[in-house]
Amino acid sequence: MELIIDFDKIKDPSKREWLISSLKLMDIGFQTTEKPQTLGQYNDDLKKGDTEIDGGKYITATDLKAEAKKW
Repeated sequence: MELIIDFDKIKDPSKREWLISSLKLMDIGFQTTEKPQTLGQYNDDLKKGDTEIDGGKYITATDLKAEAKKW
């Protein structure tokens, strides 16, 4: 048996990664039906990222390394 998963319906990237990891760990075969991102969607993602950076919603590599040491 093989699963067919429509990743376009799973909006949270962390949930997608968790699902893929879980299926691989359990050795369950699956196919994805993910559609390629359009140029418009890509540009929208870039604009959203720029807005987050302009709003100060980012972490520097140095701060990330310091945070990771606490884990």
